[in-house]
Amino acid sequence: MRALEAAVRLRCFTKAADELALSQGAVSQHIRALEQRIGHPLFVRTPKGVEPSAMSQALALQVRQGLTVLDRAFDQVAARPARRGATAARERLVISTLPAFAAKWLMPRFDEFARRYPEIELEVQTSGALARLDASDGVDAAIRYGGGAWPGLKAEYLMDEVVFPVVSPDYRDGRLPLLPSDLATSVLLRQSAQPWTPWFQAARLAFVEPQSGVLFSDTLLAMQAAIAGQGILLARRSFIQDELRSGRLLRLWADEVIDVHAHYLVWPASSDRLDAIGKLRAWLLDEVARWLSELETR
Repeated sequence: MRALEAAVRLRCFTKAADELALSQGAVSQHIRALEQRIGHPLFVRTPKGVEPSAMSQALALQVRQGLTVLDRAFDQVAARPARRGATAARERLVISTLPAFAAKWLMPRFDEFARRYPEIELEVQTSGALARLDASDGVDAAIRYGGGAWPGLKAEYLMDEVVFPVVSPDYRDGRLPLLPSDLATSVLLRQSAQPWTPWFQAARLAFVEPQSGVLFSDTLLAMQAAIAGQGILLARRSFIQDELRSGRLLRLWADEVIDVHAHYLVWPASSDRLDAIGKLRAWLLDEVARWLSELETR
């Protein structure tokens, strides 16, 4: 599991092996064992190296969370009264966000936060449900996707979300739709959090919302279905960049729509963690600006 987490985070078996003090062959063997266990490939080889699948990124995120819990347990067991000259304890900041956003956008950037703020231990919890952000759940802040107004919470706008259709090059043996109107006879993957209707309107298509087929409540599973060639996915820009770069998914046409919702950092107005939250806020805004600049140069 540590080999999977390191390989996904570093996107390189060699670097993962160096970090874990293993041989590259040992890392590859661990990954193959996991693939045999779950019955799905976890990495795709490309001319530039290996690319983690959506499933492997979701698994790696869960592994990282599990390791955080274990580290916390060991810290509690090993706790001793402070000694003269002992280093100050790191401050833990707990944030909550959606699994797909954590796996696809946040996780590749965790190391940069650790380098910038080594005094803060960032713990990321993922859930489709909204964290209460009070003493009952122990969550200090959250990255939410919504309209930007939540009672009792401060909200900092991070970025909009652009959505557009993507498809596997293997969909229908490579017989891909040529025009937006061809979607009338295509398999459209449905997501409870991402309806097709706004994109239909942007593309000037008089189509109704699809009512048949599997309805995905998990974005990562919907992405995996698209990669497997099971249908066409309406994808969020922040989730899909790895798949587009590797060629596992292709963008269909230039038509896109800015979603009515956006990503926000939120925290309780009465929080006593404002210093740590302020550092998280500054880092997130810098990362968003850097990412958007990179998109413009591609």
